[in-house]
Amino acid sequence: MATVAQADDRALTEREIEGVQNALKAIGCTVADSEIEAEKGGYEADDAICDRVQYDIYLDKDFNIMNKQKED
Repeated sequence: MATVAQADDRALTEREIEGVQNALKAIGCTVADSEIEAEKGGYEADDAICDRVQYDIYLDKDFNIMNKQKED
């Protein structure tokens, strides 16, 4: 079972990682598993790539995208 160290000081489950990956894939984005973090009751995908542009994408606990911020 793969887990990743997180900002909320806990490891994500495979189900959580898969949920974030599926939500990002649905909007045409990708992110490395190691860049997914638990964040304020939801998730953050650091350095996600969408159309060759880098974003930080924030999702709620149900994997709904709440915010997408372009990286400078």
